[in-house]
Amino acid sequence: MRCSELARYRVRVSRTGPASRLSHLEQIEALRSAVLRSGLPFIPDGRRKRPRPRLSFGPAISVGYESMAEYFDMDLAAAAAPAEVAEKLASALGPWFAVQNVRRIPAFFPSLDASINVVRYEIRGPFPESAADSLSRLLIRTQIPIEKAKDGGARVERIDVRPLILAAAMEGPERLALTLRFGPKRTVKPEALLREWFGPEKPLDEFRVLRKELLSETSGGELLTP
Repeated sequence: MRCSELARYRVRVSRTGPASRLSHLEQIEALRSAVLRSGLPFIPDGRRKRPRPRLSFGPAISVGYESMAEYFDMDLAAAAAPAEVAEKLASALGPWFAVQNVRRIPAFFPSLDASINVVRYEIRGPFPESAADSLSRLLIRTQIPIEKAKDGGARVERIDVRPLILAAAMEGPERLALTLRFGPKRTVKPEALLREWFGPEKPLDEFRVLRKELLSETSGGELLTP
């Protein structure tokens, strides 16, 4: 560590295998613990009695999803080369997390929560032979209403998810590429879309969801890496 200035880094990690069974809060704790073990000169969270790294995280991920795009921002008390930061983090992460990228960002930079509004998924499973044709019929609909349970099932909200689908295509007999917008009061899980596509009788437990990318969509429709 050569410089005495505060430095902020944006870290991208993957999670696979047993790590996919972690809740978002459990994942946050696992990543905080890794930063604590790494030996990096983290800035502590002043709201806690025990020294804990001050980190900010990207959008929550559902239990059961693997991912190549879990993000967090981290403040360090001294600057270092991103490769050095990545090496120290990699040595502290468990076997089911891996560092994909580390880059230094300005101190005043759009937060992950404020900038990320698009997600790319890869979904693998036993799609029917007619999946490509039925997907085309689904996508030509002007509206795709889906009911979402709210307040623990106390009420049901009906939303049109068609504007949220940026792209969907079968890339093989058992692989779907799906790109979705999301934001406050306008989110849909891949499973809900699969139920609308196949009907409620189709079991979904054999489908596996991989979060491949998190992106920022600009007002002009350009997709950027956060």
